[in-house]
Amino acid sequence: MTDPGSSGGSPRVAASLRRRLLVWILWPLMGLIGVNAWVGYGNAVQAANEAYDRSLYLAARTLAEELEWRDGRLQLEVLKGAGYLFENHTGSRLFYKVTSIDGQWLGGDATLPSAPLRGTSSVRYFALVHFDDGVYLNQAVRLAELTHVVQGPVPAQSLIKITVGETMEARQQLIQRILWDTLGSQGLLLLVAALLVFWGVQRGIRPLEAFRQQLTRKADDDFSPIQPPDLPRELRPLIDALNSYLERLGRLIDIRKRFLDNAAHQLRTPLTVLKTQLTLAQRSTEPAQTQALVTAARQTTDDAVRLTDQLLAMTRAEHAPEMHSPETVDLVALAKRVTQEHLLRAHQAGDDLGLEALVAHCEVQGVDLLLHEALSNLIDNALHHGPAGTHITVRVDEAGFEVQDDGPGIAPEHHAHVFERFYRAAPSGVAGSGLGLAIVKEIASQHGAEVQVTSPVSEGRGTVIRMHWPQR
Repeated sequence: MTDPGSSGGSPRVAASLRRRLLVWILWPLMGLIGVNAWVGYGNAVQAANEAYDRSLYLAARTLAEELEWRDGRLQLEVLKGAGYLFENHTGSRLFYKVTSIDGQWLGGDATLPSAPLRGTSSVRYFALVHFDDGVYLNQAVRLAELTHVVQGPVPAQSLIKITVGETMEARQQLIQRILWDTLGSQGLLLLVAALLVFWGVQRGIRPLEAFRQQLTRKADDDFSPIQPPDLPRELRPLIDALNSYLERLGRLIDIRKRFLDNAAHQLRTPLTVLKTQLTLAQRSTEPAQTQALVTAARQTTDDAVRLTDQLLAMTRAEHAPEMHSPETVDLVALAKRVTQEHLLRAHQAGDDLGLEALVAHCEVQGVDLLLHEALSNLIDNALHHGPAGTHITVRVDEAGFEVQDDGPGIAPEHHAHVFERFYRAAPSGVAGSGLGLAIVKEIASQHGAEVQVTSPVSEGRGTVIRMHWPQR
């Protein structure tokens, strides 16, 4: 069956952080180097053209210096320097044409195209010359057209145009050499950059590898924080979050271990008693004895259930910061609700349970479920340890709440220990787990409140257990 979280087939393997960093860095770098190579190549080609155009201009200028009018005809006296220039011009072939200002052919290659004037003429190299590309004898040529003044018999014949064409072999060879040099240098730069990026990424993720090794070497029960050396500032929030999680996980596991230890220790006795009672009831042949054993077994079962509930309540109270968020709780409304929940039990036990609200509202920041548990444990403690007919009053004022009863009270020597776990101040004949007040103490600590016990209250009897917020 295919995993519903996958798209089918084999699961996709996530790319490593090292690979992702290299891809994210090298691809944009390759793009930038490509753009730089293209711009550099364009600039180099322009520079090469300007250099060859200057040479082409010099050829046209050399021709212009050798032109003169004789006997009504334009004569060209080609000196040795000019001949050498046209025969050995940088690996390319040169052609020339001389025309009048109105386009009449005067000399040279008549089929050589002229360089058309594009836009406004510009003066370059201290002469009126412009350049353009053309085709001559089925091959690309570069044209330079120079306007020159030659002393003639009439002023109209003094202004002539000299067009020089050059084949593109030398230019193309230079452009190819520039292209390959540019690509080679940029490729070498990219290779060096890739090596530097790879080396930098390796060093950058080294703290993560150290963190992984420390985490691997930790024992199963070790939840202490991990502090790898040379930790970059960007990784600090991640490591802090993971260490915080380890701390919370360790606290949760410790709470569960304590719960299991306490449950195993405290439930062993009632379960053993229950097993004995059921065995005796099975062997008994007298109905009255059997009924008594069954009743005792039911009571033992109730005690075990009550103990389990209190163990769970203690665990829930200890783990409150991880499970609940604070909210505004009205203690008056909470006391009304909890008191009403215990009215039936109090009535069945013959006790008098009542509520006294000294203020209309008393709002605190806390967890309603836990405060409900604390007040419920105080009322349950008074109902459980008081004789029939006990008067129990739940009282709420501006600082907190308290539960007062007129039962037998708590001896002064027990006051310092009643909030300890599994400590029992009641006589040996009264069942109990010793967790009720410990739960109240834990919940009070979670809410920044204090718990106080006062006993006796009047005439050697009565107990008041108060949970209040000192800051109020």
